[in-house]
Amino acid sequence: MDESEMEERRAALRSRVQSQLEASQAATESRKKAASEELVVHSSELERAVEKATVKFQEKIDELDQSDRSRILTLAASLILIGSIFGMATGALILNGNPDELLNSTLFETTDTVDITGLAVEAVDGNGVENVTIQLLRFGTDEVIAETLTDGYGYFNFQQVITQATTLKVISDGYVTVERDFIPEEAGVRPITMTPGNGERYENHIPNSGGWTLESAVGLSTAIGIITVISALIGFQAAFEVRRAKHYRRTQYLAGLSLFSRGLIVFGPLLILTGMILLVIAKQQFSDVGDD
Repeated sequence: MDESEMEERRAALRSRVQSQLEASQAATESRKKAASEELVVHSSELERAVEKATVKFQEKIDELDQSDRSRILTLAASLILIGSIFGMATGALILNGNPDELLNSTLFETTDTVDITGLAVEAVDGNGVENVTIQLLRFGTDEVIAETLTDGYGYFNFQQVITQATTLKVISDGYVTVERDFIPEEAGVRPITMTPGNGERYENHIPNSGGWTLESAVGLSTAIGIITVISALIGFQAAFEVRRAKHYRRTQYLAGLSLFSRGLIVFGPLLILTGMILLVIAKQQFSDVGDD
C-alpha cells in the first residue's frame, strides 16, 4: 500500500469520526433541548396543580370554619331557648299560685263582723267598774252606732260589730272619759283603765299599716310572675334572632333582657348567659358584622 492510499484512508477515517462526533453532539444538544422543554412544561403544570390544590384546601378550611360557626350559632340559639323555656315554666308556677284563691281561702279569710268583749277596771285597785257607759262611734264622727253598760264585774259585750276602724267611748261619773280608736277583732278589746278625775283621754289602738300586707305581698309576687313570663317571651324572640343571624347587637340585647326570666332561679339565666358568650365567638356570622 503506497503512501497516497494510506493518506486517503486516514482522511476517510477522520471524516467518519468527525461526522460521528458531530452527530453525537447534535444528539446531545437535541436531548438537552428536549429535556429543558420537558422540564419547563412539567414545572408549569406542577405550579398550576399546587395553586389549584391550595385554593381547594383554603375553600375546604373556609367551609369547615363556616360549618363550625353555624354549629356554634345553633348551639347558642338552643341554650337561649331552653333557658327561656325554664323561665316560662317558673313564671307559670308563680302565676298559678292563684292569688285570689289564696286571699279568699279560709287561712286568710277575715270576718265581716265579730263579737267583742271588754273590761273596764279601776286604776287604783284594779277592780271592775260597774255601770260604765260604753259607746261605739263611727270612726271620725260622733255618731253612736251601739251602746251598753258594764256589768257588776266591769265586763261589757257588743255583738256583730263590723271589722273596720271604730271609736270606743267610755263614760262614767267621777272618771276621766276615754276615747279609743281600734279595729274590732275576735280577741276582744284590751282592758280600759278608769282613772278618777275629769277630762278626756285619747288612745289609738289601730296598728300601723306601713308594713307589708298580704295583699301587697301577693301583688308583688304577681308582678314578678308577669315580668318573668315577658322576659321568657323575649328570650324566645332572641333565639329566633340568633337563627336569622342578621342583627348582632339587637340579638344580644334581647338575650340580655331574657336573663330576667329567672328560669329555675339560676339554671335558666346560666344557659342564656352561655349562649350569649357563644354569640360573641360567632359574631362574624351575623350580616351586620360580617359585611363590615
